[in-house]
Amino acid sequence: MDRWVATTCGYCGTGCGLYLGVKDGRAVAVKPDAAAPVNQGHLCLKGLYEWKTLHHPERAMVPLRRHGRGMEPVTWAEALDEVARRIQEALASGGPEAVGIYHGGQLTLEEYYAIHKLAKGVLGTPNIDANTRLCMASTVSGYIRSFGVDAPPACYEDLDVSSLIFIFGANPAEMHPQLWQRILRNRKLNGAQIMVADPRLTLPARVADLHLRLRCGSNIPLLYGLINVLIKEELLDRDFIRRATTGFDELAGAAAAFPPERVAQLTGVPAATIVAAARLFGRSPDAVTVFCQGVNQSCGAVDTVTLINSLHLITGKIGRSGAAPFSLTGQASALSMREIGGGSSLPGFRNPENPEHRRQVAAYWGIPEERLPRRVNNINEMLSLINAGRLKVLWVIGTNPAVSLPDQGFTRRQLEKVFLIVQDIFYPMETAAFADLFLPGAGWGEKTGVITNSERRLNLVRRAVAPPGEARDDLSIVSQVARHLGAGEFMAWSGPAAVFAELKELTRGRPNDITGVDYALLERRGGVQWPCSSGSRGTPRLYTVGVFPTRAEEAQGYGEFNHPEGRARLWAVPYAPPPEVPDGEFPFWLNTGRIIEHYHTRTRTKRIPELQALVAGAYVEINLADAARLQVAEGEVVRVVTRHGWIEVPARLTEVVAPGEVFIPFHFGDLDPGEESRQQAANHLTGRNVDHLSGQPLAKAGVCRLEKLAANGD
Repeated sequence: MDRWVATTCGYCGTGCGLYLGVKDGRAVAVKPDAAAPVNQGHLCLKGLYEWKTLHHPERAMVPLRRHGRGMEPVTWAEALDEVARRIQEALASGGPEAVGIYHGGQLTLEEYYAIHKLAKGVLGTPNIDANTRLCMASTVSGYIRSFGVDAPPACYEDLDVSSLIFIFGANPAEMHPQLWQRILRNRKLNGAQIMVADPRLTLPARVADLHLRLRCGSNIPLLYGLINVLIKEELLDRDFIRRATTGFDELAGAAAAFPPERVAQLTGVPAATIVAAARLFGRSPDAVTVFCQGVNQSCGAVDTVTLINSLHLITGKIGRSGAAPFSLTGQASALSMREIGGGSSLPGFRNPENPEHRRQVAAYWGIPEERLPRRVNNINEMLSLINAGRLKVLWVIGTNPAVSLPDQGFTRRQLEKVFLIVQDIFYPMETAAFADLFLPGAGWGEKTGVITNSERRLNLVRRAVAPPGEARDDLSIVSQVARHLGAGEFMAWSGPAAVFAELKELTRGRPNDITGVDYALLERRGGVQWPCSSGSRGTPRLYTVGVFPTRAEEAQGYGEFNHPEGRARLWAVPYAPPPEVPDGEFPFWLNTGRIIEHYHTRTRTKRIPELQALVAGAYVEINLADAARLQVAEGEVVRVVTRHGWIEVPARLTEVVAPGEVFIPFHFGDLDPGEESRQQAANHLTGRNVDHLSGQPLAKAGVCRLEKLAANGD
């Protein structure tokens, strides 16, 4: 190698440290960083091959504009002029609601800040969202409802030392492999126990000391059942409840309606197993509950997160070593997007409904306070606005809604109606099939900035090679659009370090204070966990003294979320059955999710031969007993049908799924060259049901039927 560049992996939210090897100006290898505190010299197969995306022949290198049925190259000046003109025309005819931005979860902290400053501070649009809503919105709302702000309390060291790891609706063996290795080392060295709640017999479930194999959509009854037993058997921390929480009586009253016998009927988990699980959790000196999409994309997702939080609050298992509810993020910088004011917040974990918070941001930016939207529309709402003719221009940055959004029939119809600007690193890619204008961006390894992992660790990603052709990093593109809109001075930064310095001041004194951080510190320390004010060394764990940021001046929640003494909130949440349940027409539960070999919509991983060779296309997991009854053979292509659409994919016969349930990975699209003849995108099957509090789509508890295809494929 000419040089090895220290950086951070750009895939999942674990935040593994690695070195990118450069030879003759090209990235040619990756090796793990043995000194990195997160992964300690290990990488998963996606990280090892990450360099192969940087010089791929399908990297986008010039702007493109629709011409007839195809796309033709244009100059950057022409492309930026058209972006600005289309936005200005939409604003003039329809106001701020006529423009929308939808971006990805693998950008840098600095790029997120620039995008949201443009949307909220220049355009004043309420239409700004990220694909992190598809995976993290319910955790955000749940943390705010319980603790006041969206701040994961734990650190990875807790997985090394806790006596009990409760894996709830997550599969770290495939989604966060280095965290799974830490859990296994804890079991081997310290005798830690593992408890898993999951409908599927995943690897963690197979090796667990206790597996709660619940039905799809039954998270809330299961958690209420555990809380019921904990209260009945007095496996509580009464002192912590009295001094650090509010709402216990209401929670206890709600849990009383869920004795183990009733919960067994609702979940399919035997009553004795529920009791055993509650005792294991209650009697353990500490416990970490890790959760992911099996919570966030299921029924009553925000309410489920609050009950997981309550499980820890009523037992005092929070704020100390090995004890916390811990959400795992699926994208490299999903937490970065949240801390800059993503979703319905403002920078520094501020609430746009709080007049003082609005005043602070408006004053810092030097804009009229009324320009800041009071709430934002999520992508599902934006699609409805397009359908109603009110949203005219949609700018998609670093995400692929033509695969990832639910109800693909509806989604794709809306992408055809709007003036669509797509900004990405590859061409072709599925969403670009609908683009009127395509802007080539720079990817991981081609830009410098900060990404925040699941444990609140700010990590540095560094530019190692130049982007190909005329491709530009997202920060530069967004800043140039601002200049063409006449707001260049508002976003006139010399580079990402200047953006970081500006953002830091908006976090001063806030729960996510990063005023003590700079790039040099991150490089020297291998990342720093916030809050980290001036003179601080960072904060591994939150809420160590049992005081929470729930006061009105601190909290992201406003109104009923607040408590003048900084107590956490215990919520008595409602339970409602899933909106769809199996019946005679659609007899199977449908569960969609991720697999280790691919990442999100495969924009990158399908272009890595070693990964694509492992799993080249979608499939449906069917239980052996169901396959025998339906006379479906291994590898036979079957049609999966829901009320929303259909796909045709090979059958994979397995006991990983229970009888009456099927599982389909969501990574695969069907619009790119070579894929058009095969309708396989899982989101043809999912509907537009969302969590009533977070707006996050429900992708974990649909219903479907399986149809054998005739010999001629009809």
